[in-house]
Amino acid sequence: MKKLLLLSIAVLATCTAAIGQEPNERESYRRSSLCLIMLTHNGKKYAEDMQRVFRNFPLPARYNEHNIADLRVINVSKKMSQPDIDKLVRSHNVAQRMVSRWFNRTEWDGAMNMDLIHERGGYGAFYSDYLRSKSNILGSALLRDEGIELLQSTFVLVCDMDYIDRSKGSSIFAGVLAGLAAVADVAGEVQRDRGNYNTANSWQAASSLGNAASAVVADIGGFRVKMNAYLYRLKWDDDLTQNMYGNFWIDENTKPEEVEARKQRYENSSDAFQLEFIGRYTESSSKTILKSWKNEDEVILDVCHRCVKKGMTELAKQFPVFRPRTPFYFEGDNMYAHIGLKEDVVQGKRYEILQPYKDKKGQICYKHVGRAEAGTPWDNMDVRFDQYFDPEWKGTQFFNAHCTGDIRMAGLQLREM
Repeated sequence: MKKLLLLSIAVLATCTAAIGQEPNERESYRRSSLCLIMLTHNGKKYAEDMQRVFRNFPLPARYNEHNIADLRVINVSKKMSQPDIDKLVRSHNVAQRMVSRWFNRTEWDGAMNMDLIHERGGYGAFYSDYLRSKSNILGSALLRDEGIELLQSTFVLVCDMDYIDRSKGSSIFAGVLAGLAAVADVAGEVQRDRGNYNTANSWQAASSLGNAASAVVADIGGFRVKMNAYLYRLKWDDDLTQNMYGNFWIDENTKPEEVEARKQRYENSSDAFQLEFIGRYTESSSKTILKSWKNEDEVILDVCHRCVKKGMTELAKQFPVFRPRTPFYFEGDNMYAHIGLKEDVVQGKRYEILQPYKDKKGQICYKHVGRAEAGTPWDNMDVRFDQYFDPEWKGTQFFNAHCTGDIRMAGLQLREM
């Protein structure tokens, strides 16, 4: 048991000591993990519809989904301020529950494992094997460098959303659609009387579609929302790593007489896990885009999704800690990174070159040492490194790279500017 704990601690803790020190090692791409929580308001119009849609809300591909299954939506009865949000996430033990998910903890027996950390730390076994086979530019200590930085890159975004108004023009547009539907209906009857049944059916279909669209537009054509987004990050350091394995860890090697004590110790230690408030952003959606909507859920999903995505983009601009990072490598004099369209790479977008280091508190920080520009982005929208990795995938090429030191130095990473 003691040997297992020491090995497990090394998997997480060694990475902070290695950063910026071992010249033959480089970490893999670290996609930040995100838990998305929506707040809606009792009695407000469309609150229930927004809740229903949000439970299956998609995250941008650049973040790992780290949602808590039974904490996707919280209904509140008053206007919320940041202190209210702080109290809410504490009362729901959000920090501890995110840690439980990281370690795949099962509630009934408290058992844990490292599977998710290995998966996200290595971007999948196939990619891990590929990196190990590369030269010292990428290195071979991939799984050793994954734990603490992954947990420190875990975020919670609380979206306080509320329906705000209707468009005056929506009822007019609905009337136009209804009028066109009536015309189509008459045209269909005329064609049917003439024996042109195929044409008549086409007009009838147009009439039905027009009536359906009219109903949707009349009811929700001006759907808009206002969102106050509150961004938090999970606190994690060397002490928590030691505490996790020394006092809470349970697996098949744990002595039976210790299991219940460790389980209770973890469940009674929710205060040991905390979230750090990063910042907030307020965003109002644009007016509903009317385009072949079939039902209200489509409208709500589109408007809310655009609003949340814009809020996340602005938060990433304001707070660099929220931006994903990636290593890069060289083939000859050409510089590449395995990011692309999935990470919102755009040709000409500037990236800063960072050198990681560890501060006195065990936090991993980043020093700006240079910059580079993205070339034509790699189309990796359908690529899953956890299933397969093709060595022919070079990624996106970067140009005009400048660095205050050796640009091929181990540990350097790219991050959006």
